[in-house]
Amino acid sequence: MDRGKRHLAPRNPTQIRQKLTDLKKSYARAYVVLHPRAGLGVNEDKHKSRLMGYERIQKLKKLSTIDLMARQHLTDFQNRLAGLKSCFALTEQDLLAAPLWPHCGFRPGAEAPYAPAATVLEHLHTELDKLLDDWTQTRLANLEGPTTRCNLDLLKPEARKLVDAFLKERKLANELSHDFIRALKEVLSGLVKVAVTPEDLRAALLKGGSPATPAEMKKRFEEYLDGLTKGHEPGKVRIVLE
Repeated sequence: MDRGKRHLAPRNPTQIRQKLTDLKKSYARAYVVLHPRAGLGVNEDKHKSRLMGYERIQKLKKLSTIDLMARQHLTDFQNRLAGLKSCFALTEQDLLAAPLWPHCGFRPGAEAPYAPAATVLEHLHTELDKLLDDWTQTRLANLEGPTTRCNLDLLKPEARKLVDAFLKERKLANELSHDFIRALKEVLSGLVKVAVTPEDLRAALLKGGSPATPAEMKKRFEEYLDGLTKGHEPGKVRIVLE
């Protein structure tokens, strides 16, 4: 053995035990530092709980009962929010007895690089606001279309009052009543929802091979739309990307 290496190596059982203890402590410190990437802390856990019961989510749930809504967007959001784990009781002392924290099973070396759970939670909060705003603007656009404008006159006075208030305020009320949702369903009932998935759209655009000229791509897209709307009055069709 090289004399330098022999000098660095522990020379007795006591030194070996001390070296192992130091390594365990170093591992525990590193694990505790990395652990927040996998789970939410106390404050973030409370934030998640508030977000899951947020009035915005309740509004989206009610709006999702309308056929024209892209329900899958809300479902995906809820799944990602529910998938954030909460784990905040870990200490370095806990890892001296076991190499992994059993409550979440976090494995630093096996985890793919990703944003800390707390950062993901903040992004979801922002995404929730945008989703509600997008759905609100979509409903306003639908109600102001020529097809649905005619349907407004068919509503009962109280229902018409609720829809008119929404059109005037340009925002949803703090509490969406069943009467309001029912009025939206009724006035939008003349519209036809056509669901499109990214996979179907991609397949349609790539049909015939790639690369393609702009003219070829435009032709494929128009043929795809014609197929989707066949048998329906184009003005009443609303394409929803799922």
